[in-house]
Amino acid sequence: MIATSYPQLVQESLRQITGILGEVPGVLSILLLGSAARGELAYAELDGRLEVFSDYEFLVVTRRRLPARERQRVAERLAGLEREFGQRNPLFHIDVIFRERHRLPTMPRIIFTYELKANGQVLHGEDVRPLLPEVTLANLDLRNTNEILIKRLWAILLHTPCRLLHGPLTHLEETVWGYVLCRNALDLTTVLLPHCGVLLPSYGERVKHMAKHYGQLGLATRFGEEFPAFLIACLQERQSLHSSESLPYRYAKVINHVAAALRFLCLFNEWPISRGEWANLARLSLHYAKAGGPLAAGRWLRSPKKGVTAAGLLAMHRALIAHQAGQDNEATEQLVLSARLLGRIAVAPLQPLEGNFAARWLAQRRAWGDFWREYVRLGDPKYRQRFDFVTEWQDG
Repeated sequence: MIATSYPQLVQESLRQITGILGEVPGVLSILLLGSAARGELAYAELDGRLEVFSDYEFLVVTRRRLPARERQRVAERLAGLEREFGQRNPLFHIDVIFRERHRLPTMPRIIFTYELKANGQVLHGEDVRPLLPEVTLANLDLRNTNEILIKRLWAILLHTPCRLLHGPLTHLEETVWGYVLCRNALDLTTVLLPHCGVLLPSYGERVKHMAKHYGQLGLATRFGEEFPAFLIACLQERQSLHSSESLPYRYAKVINHVAAALRFLCLFNEWPISRGEWANLARLSLHYAKAGGPLAAGRWLRSPKKGVTAAGLLAMHRALIAHQAGQDNEATEQLVLSARLLGRIAVAPLQPLEGNFAARWLAQRRAWGDFWREYVRLGDPKYRQRFDFVTEWQDG
């Protein structure tokens, strides 16, 4: 059921999407996922127009595997609907996962599955959530959970407004940037709490528990006494879309806390956990073998790609933070460090960085995007289009 607390335009848009998905051949169930399902959807009226600062996520359960041509047809119809909605910000997106019914019991025991079972809202057909495996603290894949931090570092980098490198942001760009910082910071609770023996399905519940029991969680020596207040502010400002402090200061604080969390955990899945990831690793290893020989492929295969990715993305953020603070030498050093780290794991040869800091930083972000598409997004040909849209977006 669609939350009636949402504005009428949000409810109507969700109904339109459900209508299109309901026409999929063999569809058994449609579930709403993510912030919209949790009642945590972020939206605001700006300049007389409703802006939605979250994506709409759906799980479509079918009787059999949907043919590629049918998936493409649905994707094209939803892309047309996205254009009709006329959202000006780059955060809004319609994301659909297709899954056959018989595969639901074998879904991995990760945070996504846990949240799907706890929060998913049935919009059409049967309630298939009982078919999903139970995810508990005893069987939760903690190393996969830790990887959420790398994805948050990437999400912040991806959605950094390009105008931030050239001048002041517009009001809409400030709103987008503030939301991005707060939303990604909240996943610190998603990652940290399971290590402290707590598993909860929403940001609101996690932040509330963190604030109430912080002294017993053993995190204060790592994150400081002000950490719960920081998380409460992020939760409130993610929803209100109004920041209580300057965005450069918030940016530095978020990155520092993520860096502290990475030091606290120090655990990543350096090897794939799904068949698709294994196939992609084999594809990229073959690519290296053809280009540089078996020894080059072996070196790349043995490299700690996820740990290096985390360090490289942190260096990208620290370079921009230093640049905003007028610390030019530190900014250059961090950007060079990021390039050196990416050079250890990049799939394609890197071009030398040229031009002023803004040009070099943006070029380096694009290089990270190429790596992210090949290694994390399994070579998804559509990802480049999405990457270009988000990174090149400007208001007006």
